[in-house]
Amino acid sequence: MLDRKLLKQIDWVTIILVLALVAIGLISIASIMASPFDGDEASVSDYLAKLNLNYVQRQGVNFLVGIAAFLIVIVFDYSFFKLLIKYAYIGNVALLLILFTVEKTRGIAGWFVFEAIDRAIQPAELCKVCIIIFLAKIVSEGMDQDHGRLRSFKSILFALAVCGLPTVLVMLQPDFGTAFVYICILVFILFIARIGWGYIVAAAGALAAGLPLAYFFVMNDDQRFRIDVFLDPSLDLSNSGYNVYQSKIAIGSGQLYGKGYFSSGTLAQLRFVPERHTDFIFAGIVEGLGFIGGTLIILLYFMLVFRWLWISFKAKDNFGTCLVAGVIGMLLAHVFENIGMTMGLMPVTGIPLPFLSYGGSNLLTNMIAVGIVENVCMRRPVKK
Repeated sequence: MLDRKLLKQIDWVTIILVLALVAIGLISIASIMASPFDGDEASVSDYLAKLNLNYVQRQGVNFLVGIAAFLIVIVFDYSFFKLLIKYAYIGNVALLLILFTVEKTRGIAGWFVFEAIDRAIQPAELCKVCIIIFLAKIVSEGMDQDHGRLRSFKSILFALAVCGLPTVLVMLQPDFGTAFVYICILVFILFIARIGWGYIVAAAGALAAGLPLAYFFVMNDDQRFRIDVFLDPSLDLSNSGYNVYQSKIAIGSGQLYGKGYFSSGTLAQLRFVPERHTDFIFAGIVEGLGFIGGTLIILLYFMLVFRWLWISFKAKDNFGTCLVAGVIGMLLAHVFENIGMTMGLMPVTGIPLPFLSYGGSNLLTNMIAVGIVENVCMRRPVKK
């Protein structure tokens, strides 16, 4: 059980930053999903009549579930995760396989939909946690055997296989955005493990040679077209190109200070921005808060990253260091891909923005990840 002395070592900086991001997300969802304001609202009741708080309430419930998962994760010493991860990983891979037998949602075999409670679960999201823990176990054990560095080719190959299997399964859904996150988790953990430069150069060469080959001989016509649209959005202004085009207009319309939340004439409220409360929520936020607000959001994320880097260096063992490194890789992949996607700098892949975008599975995964980081931080050695 949890020792009360450990609570004194909880990282309140992480807690405050996460709460700030979740609060911004809830306010943003309330503003974005509201009926368009016309500027004639004269009282609080007039504003409340325009609000659609359904998604805010649902996201609030998602956050409470995430808090419960967070509390469960920090109770046990993180070394206990090593005993369970093999079974959790096998179970999650089994769920990914079962998904191919159910009906697709929005063209992707990615969700188990429970219509009776109006909820859906995305196993690929929870699989991120399994990959982080399993890779941390493999890599840290290799580091322990070789003076803090990963040199064993067998361990590297095993790590590639553990990450590769779910990556292939989610690509077949198809969900390339989540596959990108899996790969980033692997890369960041291996980087922290200080693998030899020969492996890095070989991987970079294989990637450079493999991408063109995959484009011409592996991807189907639809997948190649999505890449073409990323390079030239005008090729598909009625679908994914339209999404990016409208998102960029919304971001630009916010200018320096933004139009403000709950104001009239926002493109997000007028439904011009697609997926405005999920994948493209950053466009609605920047439209309301402007360049300054968008920059502050990015700074909050990087404050989390640097704080978690500090925690990873202070961990009591290599397993703790690798766990936090994997969480950092997951966060950076989401932020980089989502914000880049909304600005037309990355392909549209349906990646949510952590703690801000509406979504139960993603928020639950992020809160479990925060619990892992806090678990490592609480059990770090403290100098007297």
